[in-house]
Amino acid sequence: ALRAKVSKIVQGDDNTQFFHMIANGKHRKKKIIQLEQDEGTIVGHENLKLYISEYYKKLLGA
Repeated sequence: ALRAKVSKIVQGDDNTQFFHMIANGKHRKKKIIQLEQDEGTIVGHENLKLYISEYYKKLLGA
């Protein structure tokens, strides 16, 4: 119930699905799905992790 910033939700209430959609939508907005760079679009969790790690290693040094 706290994820949707609502204090009282009765399970099975008419609004339950609505509040779940809001909570899941907030979670989805925070997630990086792809990055568009000069080299092209980077897609996929592992590819993003590798690209970001390499970027900061170049930026900050090993």
